Amino acid sequence: MNRWRTAFVVITLFAVTISACNEKNVSKEKYNIGFVSNTYGIDDQYFNQAFMEDGINKFAKEEKMSVKKEYKKIDSTSESKLEKNLRKLAKKDFQLIFGTGYNIDYAVNSVSKKYKHTNFAIIDSKVYQPNTVSILFKENEGSFLAGVIAAMKTKTKKVGFIGGSNNDSINRFKYGFLAGVKMTDQHIEVFTKNANTYEQPKIGTKIAANLFNQGADIIFQAAGSTGIGVFKEAKNRKKELKQDVWVIGVDQDQYQQGLPENVTLISVVKRFDKVVYDVTKQSKNHQFQGGKTLLYGLNEDGIKLVKAKDNIEDRILKKVNLYKDQIQEGKLTVPGTEEEYRQFEKSL
Repeated sequence: MNRWRTAFVVITLFAVTISACNEKNVSKEKYNIGFVSNTYGIDDQYFNQAFMEDGINKFAKEEKMSVKKEYKKIDSTSESKLEKNLRKLAKKDFQLIFGTGYNIDYAVNSVSKKYKHTNFAIIDSKVYQPNTVSILFKENEGSFLAGVIAAMKTKTKKVGFIGGSNNDSINRFKYGFLAGVKMTDQHIEVFTKNANTYEQPKIGTKIAANLFNQGADIIFQAAGSTGIGVFKEAKNRKKELKQDVWVIGVDQDQYQQGLPENVTLISVVKRFDKVVYDVTKQSKNHQFQGGKTLLYGLNEDGIKLVKAKDNIEDRILKKVNLYKDQIQEGKLTVPGTEEEYRQFEKSL
């Protein structure tokens, strides 16, 4: 069994409310948010870091709340520690606890059953408990638009996709990307490969080198820290071999990851700030949607593309916006599974 490096972050938010009658008294409402990560620490340069920085921290800042932060990182020797960390927060009467990643679902399910008065929110997975809300993203919608960009930007007519593992979220990334490429140009060859790890940059470098050697000049990576190796290989080729290669970032704006060689073409970003804002507000206002699954796509403002500088021409952006409008208007349904993609492929 893999060793899991688990981190949990505790954030205490104090919302200050001033009475409308110009009274001098100021009341404070204490509200605690817990965050338990089942992956590789807050500084993973991927999912957890994005959720922490773009989600919880941004929420507190925008709400103009006084924030008291306490960071604790725990190295776990087994997956059982995930449940232990969730219980720690629940025992301290945290009103809302977030858990990230599909591998934490069993732990959230177990703890949420025991602490029925605590609200739980799980990202990128599902838990069917009345005090737990499941949050999924329509990664396929953003990935489709990234595929359109890749298809119009490639010079070799070959592009690649590297996923961290074979799960529903990564498959939505993959099949959405494939659909976007093929919708734009059916003659473009797409190489796909799963790294089967989210924490091995060297494996990312090796896979990227193989895809670049096969002629791909753009790679979309959705592989956690493994994706750092993809950026490393692309930067090395651009600097040393003068190859015109690109990487598509994921989950957060990965422009900085592509510097100094400027290899980040665009990033498919998940709006963690939107998720944290919505769920926290609902929980505080006693409108928590426990037992439900919330989907965040283009229409829900949960997915967006962040371009890096002027790496994408206006003609490409115009095409992307046309497809974006079609998706939002319901005129274009983007596949997110292999079966859906096969049906989509037949319609081309």
